[in-house]
Amino acid sequence: MEVSVDNVAEESEGKNGSAIDDPSNNGNNNNMNDDNAAYESDYSLRIPISNVRFRGSQLHVIDTDHDQLILKQQSGNDEKHNKTTLVKRLSPITYAQRAIRIGYSLITIIFVGFLFVFCCQVLLFLGIALPVSANEAWSIPQIHLFSTLLSIPVLLYGLTSLMTIGCAFVIDAHRGGALFRSTAMEIVYLIVFLIAPITTAMICLMAQSDEPWRITSLVWAILILITFAGWALAATYKQMNSCFLLVHKCFPLEEEEPNKFKRFMKIANRALLITQTKRYSGTKRQRYLVAGDDLTKTYTSSQLTPIESRTGCFSRLVSLKCCSKINTFESVDPPKKLLESDEIMGYQPVMTKTNWSMQKYWCAGSSHQSALLVTGGSSALSSEQMKFSVLCTVTSVILASLLFIGVLVWMEMGLVIYLLVAVIALLCCVFPMFRNSREMLKLYDELKENNDDEEDNERGGKTMMNVWERVIISEPKPWLCYAFVAFEVVFFFIWPFISMLVQKNYPIAGVFFVLGFFDFLWRYFDASSVLSKYGTISDAAELFNEEYDGVTHAQRYRFGQIVGGIIKNKGRLVWTWIFFFVFLVVWFMLSASQSSSATITAEQRGPRPPILLLNDFYYPGVNTLAYPTCKLTKGFEFPVVDGQSAKNVSSDLGDYAFLSAMAYERESINQYTLQEWFGGGVIDEVDYVKKWREESGTQSSPVYFKLFSAPEVNSAVVSVRGSETMFDWLANLHLWFASGVAQSVKWLTPFGWIWTPIIPDLLEVVNSVVESQKLKEQGYYVITSQFVNAVRAGYGGANYTNVFITGASLGGGVAMISGAQTGTPTVSISGPGPILPRKIFHPPLTVESIDSNVYNFIPERDYIARLGGRPMFYQNAMCIASNNNLFGCHSMWRSFCEINYRCGSNGRPVACRCVERFGYPKPIQNGTRTFEEACAAANETWYEMFPDVPN
Repeated sequence: MEVSVDNVAEESEGKNGSAIDDPSNNGNNNNMNDDNAAYESDYSLRIPISNVRFRGSQLHVIDTDHDQLILKQQSGNDEKHNKTTLVKRLSPITYAQRAIRIGYSLITIIFVGFLFVFCCQVLLFLGIALPVSANEAWSIPQIHLFSTLLSIPVLLYGLTSLMTIGCAFVIDAHRGGALFRSTAMEIVYLIVFLIAPITTAMICLMAQSDEPWRITSLVWAILILITFAGWALAATYKQMNSCFLLVHKCFPLEEEEPNKFKRFMKIANRALLITQTKRYSGTKRQRYLVAGDDLTKTYTSSQLTPIESRTGCFSRLVSLKCCSKINTFESVDPPKKLLESDEIMGYQPVMTKTNWSMQKYWCAGSSHQSALLVTGGSSALSSEQMKFSVLCTVTSVILASLLFIGVLVWMEMGLVIYLLVAVIALLCCVFPMFRNSREMLKLYDELKENNDDEEDNERGGKTMMNVWERVIISEPKPWLCYAFVAFEVVFFFIWPFISMLVQKNYPIAGVFFVLGFFDFLWRYFDASSVLSKYGTISDAAELFNEEYDGVTHAQRYRFGQIVGGIIKNKGRLVWTWIFFFVFLVVWFMLSASQSSSATITAEQRGPRPPILLLNDFYYPGVNTLAYPTCKLTKGFEFPVVDGQSAKNVSSDLGDYAFLSAMAYERESINQYTLQEWFGGGVIDEVDYVKKWREESGTQSSPVYFKLFSAPEVNSAVVSVRGSETMFDWLANLHLWFASGVAQSVKWLTPFGWIWTPIIPDLLEVVNSVVESQKLKEQGYYVITSQFVNAVRAGYGGANYTNVFITGASLGGGVAMISGAQTGTPTVSISGPGPILPRKIFHPPLTVESIDSNVYNFIPERDYIARLGGRPMFYQNAMCIASNNNLFGCHSMWRSFCEINYRCGSNGRPVACRCVERFGYPKPIQNGTRTFEEACAAANETWYEMFPDVPN
């Protein structure tokens, strides 16, 4: 906002102060009408300045989002000033209105959170679909990998734009829909955010619905989605329209074209050229530390001497003379100034001695260096304030670096990592920040010495600032700009799109097409690119006349908000890095998965620690309150032979934990360990599983499971292996990544828990948009559920009367899904839950099917086991891992040892690793050997039996 006043006579804070009620000036306002100061409304004001007369005074009313400023002209009280301006601030917004806007914000934040879930799922399913749609060996053709890489620029730009628009939508909702405010929009916002949900809730309550809040929330979410879609389309249209208007006014056509369509095409062509020229120009960044009086509106680098200059590799390359000779780029001499985003927006904060604070410098990082610092006059910063500014700047960077190093030390990352991070922080953060701050302090001292305080008080204090300027040193030829457009459209859009269709990944192809279309509009018709070559928004606004061009103040404001809040929003860079990181994780997993077989059996796996079991030692169980589920009953009973008959008895939780671990081991090892644990009678049915997988055509799927049978009691346990291959980690992301992100959004948002009832519905919608049919058919749980149904149906003539499922980690999560789908009792050890994602499975699960068939053992600080939501039947457990071991509690064998120790061994062996590896107390001796002697003997026996197992 640009306002010129003669003098600020008084500044009032608080809500109750008012210039209107000041009786002391009533007799002095009659002579102020002829030479009142003129006030012009800048584009940054949503509402133009209003001029009113009240009690003989002329008032200028300025409305902001939350406050109202009243500028009242009055007679001066000294010889130097005939007139002064009294500035008052009011807060007319009520607490009820603030509460409504906070409500608007929280609701839209949740919506944008699920928009983020959708964006992450797009990148994830883009990668996961590659091996699934490739061939039976899950080997991805190189052409598909290359095509996927080509799609990333469009996807990253589109997803970043989507999140940036979403954040702008949240801000606009907090402002009450200020961007497109009108009577109609006020009504729409009231209906969407208040009337419709309240009416829905009322109807549901009167109809005595079982789920009134879920239905209300769904209606609310649908209406917000529709509102956001309309808002985003309107913002896109306004941006393009503003771009064409700017091109028409700032860079007019040589000859006016009477045909509207041809004129539109010529303007669009020029807009595209301007955008492409700016994007591919060679530029140089220069830093100046200057006094405010040395700056003019049109200063160039030739007028000042830079203290620092940076030229990128691309800019150096296109500035070579050979580029001019082959008619691709031309040198620009003298260099042309290219406005940065803050300059386009006219963003120039002023730092005075009254608004200075250590808190600002502490939190601002390097951004405060672009502020205009006052060095002279009554508002000048003091020497102490400048020194503290330098101290705060450097201290904040040092402490942030030390905090990060402290986290690494806490996680025991190693001395080399600590030193590397410290060196990077010093070279890239601390030293540059200290150098820049020292230079500013030096310039401040020089300006302070030359100050004329009396003149400064009269004309305004001198200023200084740190300036980063970007100048164009080479520009591409027009034909090259068109060539770049053709190249980008063909290789980054058409080729990847066709590849997705060939892979039959139709959902992602549809999303890619929509994002690509809007990418084209935002990327090639960029109003900010036009402004960067012409001037600020205020400069451009001066070209438009409301009477002749039809450009109102509201349109200027809207354009400024779109440029600053969407196109040049600094959050774009943050979203770009976030999505790029997600892509790198998925791509790393895909690349790693291609270096190994998708179906690694237990016989093909790498070395694992020996399983040393001791029968002459035991744990009696703890004296404190034991876990209520140490013994499982009601559907989880495991039959045992008692004389000539079998009877159901409560089964030990430790048995299921042990069998979940045996899913990782090969047959020869299991023959030994099962004999040691159960004393015989339990068999690893390797051939049975192999035969079923061959006949069902699922042998190429990476999912791995075993069947342990107890023929004497006609029972069997299906044990699903957890994460072993990189395909298993991709399966983790496929099934639970969206749930984890959704839970994080819920936890981070105030009152986010109230949206829990509709999270399964929202996840279902997200997955239905991005998941291909092939991916639905190849889910891990699909195959395990088919196998469990086959076993229950008597496949292979094995008519088991009791079938159970178990698994740990990923295996536990898949086991719970299959257990709920098939109605089979399931014991999961640290498995991600199926509650939140229950509707994304095929067929979907119900809460009743989960709660009646599924049990989950969840150690404390096991973050992975808390993904997806806990079933009703679960056991919270203790974990003795150190707090700095973030994932130490998510350990299958640690959970086994926890159960063995706290519940007691109950006639089963104890494992040496519980003491040696996980730090549990030594078991009680039940013989003559010491614990160390027994473990040494067991280790020697192990390698005698399995000499081919690496030690």
